[in-house]
Amino acid sequence: MKKLALFIVVASVASNANAGLTGIGIGIHGGIVSGYDNPVLEDSLIQQYTDIDFADNMTNIGMHVDIGTLRIIEFDGSIDYSWKKHEIIQGVDLTFSDISISGSVKKSFPLAALKPYAGAGIGIHALAYSIEVTGQPAAVLPDNETKIGYHIKAGVALNIPVFPLTPFAEWKYNIIQTTEKSTKYNSINVGITLDLP
Repeated sequence: MKKLALFIVVASVASNANAGLTGIGIGIHGGIVSGYDNPVLEDSLIQQYTDIDFADNMTNIGMHVDIGTLRIIEFDGSIDYSWKKHEIIQGVDLTFSDISISGSVKKSFPLAALKPYAGAGIGIHALAYSIEVTGQPAAVLPDNETKIGYHIKAGVALNIPVFPLTPFAEWKYNIIQTTEKSTKYNSINVGITLDLP
């Protein structure tokens, strides 16, 4: 993780040297989180319930800002909200969520109108858990946490000249430094960016 943080700093410094601002865009995105692996939450539930059905997919929505430079290095920042409400057994509804604020450095590889890119970044994740129990003793859940996370990402944007809207699709892999064991998940989002004049 220290290497990832070092990469972000070096890329940031390198891109600012002799590089000018080429554009700013703002937009929205949404998609799905899959493979949500939170060992602390899962272990807590398994200890209290048998035959648990833990659904690990979450809905995700967010907003983002893109900043481009002359060296085809871009920076982006995003705010995301991912959540899931799921009946783990009859009468027991679990809600878990992740609110994150993150920043990334991206390198793009323009191919005519298509612009594939790859990047890495860091963020702050607020993880929250709650449970609603009908006619049963309340379950014990892990404490809510706010932790640092790291991510890598890859995607492709459709950049049409003189058209102010840029649609994109993106895959992102997150590792969050939660207590005892890391929480990990993938997210796949589609979105659109408005290029500001």
